[in-house]
Amino acid sequence: MPSERPPPPRVHDRDVPPSAGPSTAKSSRRYSELYFGTLPSEDAPRVLEVTGVSISFGKRRVLEDVSFHVPVGEFLCLCGPNGAGKSTLLKIILGLVAPDEGTVKINGKVGYVPQRKGFDRDFPATPLEVVVANLRGRWPVSISKSERELAMDALERTGAKKLAGAQMRDLSGGETQRVFLARALVTKPNLVILDEPTAGVDVGGRAAIVDLMAEISASDTIAAVLVTHNLQAIARCAERVIYLDRKVRAWGLWSELARERELAAIQAGDHPDRMSMDGD
Repeated sequence: MPSERPPPPRVHDRDVPPSAGPSTAKSSRRYSELYFGTLPSEDAPRVLEVTGVSISFGKRRVLEDVSFHVPVGEFLCLCGPNGAGKSTLLKIILGLVAPDEGTVKINGKVGYVPQRKGFDRDFPATPLEVVVANLRGRWPVSISKSERELAMDALERTGAKKLAGAQMRDLSGGETQRVFLARALVTKPNLVILDEPTAGVDVGGRAAIVDLMAEISASDTIAAVLVTHNLQAIARCAERVIYLDRKVRAWGLWSELARERELAAIQAGDHPDRMSMDGD
């Protein structure tokens, strides 16, 4: 993995330079400090670079000067309370929303596993067709031999090969997630974005999905950004964690951030409700 530089000292809001964004009473109540632990090496090749991203909806500032980068092969977990801007940030990274300020640079292809699966369960679709559709960029009327092989390899990687000919409407939450993870991986992306992949999945299914994400985490070639409140997933998969609350409030190794008493939203601790991902 890329070399790491030692952690700089903790920075309080009152000591933050203007580029870090102004402090507000609301954000200081939620987490009053900026904490930077061990960050990726500045020299490491980057697959994702977010620089100075800010956006407002009406008078509400949703993101303020958000900057971070993800090196090749790193697994980053993105956490934060409801309304912190996580969903908006993902939409900006995916090119679905344009920021008011700042830039996003992606080096390579992106695979995306959405939290809410946008497909009609009454439509007679199979997992094989869903995966091939992403490979081809449109719905397949027929599937070639090479497309079938690539799709079956992706389904096998996620433990869903036996489901290839099933109907999507008949799959459980965990099985659906396996299919959509295969759909994201079939194009051999350089970056995979996983938006709450264990949501709506039973306990056994969650454990299996975490196992699959841990496999991705062990890769030296695929980088990943995971939005989750699942502590098991963070502990097993995350190399680094970003705590977002309108701006980057903390960024470092999970082992470092887990020790921070004030990061209750990451540790769940006395405020498990703040880990809910139903909002932004």
